[in-house]
This record gives sequence, structure tokens and C-alpha cells, in this order.
Amino acid sequence: MKNRILILLLVSGIGIGTSFAQNKTSPDVEKYQFGEPEHLLDGYSMNFQYQTGNAIHIEFYDGKGKYEWITGPGKGNGNKDIQYRCRKIGDDLYLMNWHETGLKDYLTLVFNFKNMTVYSSVIIGYENNPDRPRRTAFDGGIIDHLKRPE
Repeated sequence: MKNRILILLLVSGIGIGTSFAQNKTSPDVEKYQFGEPEHLLDGYSMNFQYQTGNAIHIEFYDGKGKYEWITGPGKGNGNKDIQYRCRKIGDDLYLMNWHETGLKDYLTLVFNFKNMTVYSSVIIGYENNPDRPRRTAFDGGIIDHLKRPE
């Protein structure tokens, strides 16, 4: 009897797993949102410098962000009004991402305001475009000129 119950549970588990996998690959999966985006960084602005020497100014407002490169080869380049999502993952520790659809870039940053550090993972130009080759960045840097919300 125990063996029959065990086999029934295993077969049921396989059926549930298969059903779940089929649902994950449906065309509607891209429409599914895991909770509402949080904008916990609204009111923050800062500069941070990567280990490469490149530096950026970034600001968050109304659920959006903007940035401008202030040193390095991209100096003066930037973008604004980019929708962002954020999650608090610790004391003065935030995980943030945004998708620059026009540039085909996807960015994830971890801000540690206690240690004044930032870490990034970026997919640059994920669309196949010979004028803007695809590449990735995985870097860290130091935050300065931090302004917190009032």
C-alpha cells in the first residue's frame, strides 16, 4: 500500500511539474508581472566611479531614473525617464534594474549606501546590431556625492 501511495505521489508531482513547465513557456508569460514595481530610490541622486575610472551621475524620481556619464569615453552621454524597479534587500542595501528599450540595454545595480559602493551587471546592445555590438559589463565602484530624499 505504501508503495502505491508513493508512486501516485511521484506521478502527480511529475504531472504538476510538466503542467507548470508548459505554462511557463506559454506566450502569455511575458505579460505576467510578479508584483508591482517598487520605486524606493525616488529622491536619491549620486555619482559613482567604477574601478575602470569611468564615472556616472544618476538620479531617481517618480519611478524613473536618469543618468549621465561624467568621465570616460562616454562623457556627456546619458538617458532620462527610464522606468526602474527596486527592492530593499538589507539595511541601506538596494537592488535596482531598468531596461533601456531604445538602446537594447538591460541594467541591474546593487547600491550599498552603508559602505558607499555599487555593483553592476549590464547587457549592452542585446539586439544583434553590427553598429553597436553586444557586450556585457560586470563591475563595481565607489559612491560619492550621495543625496538622500528629504
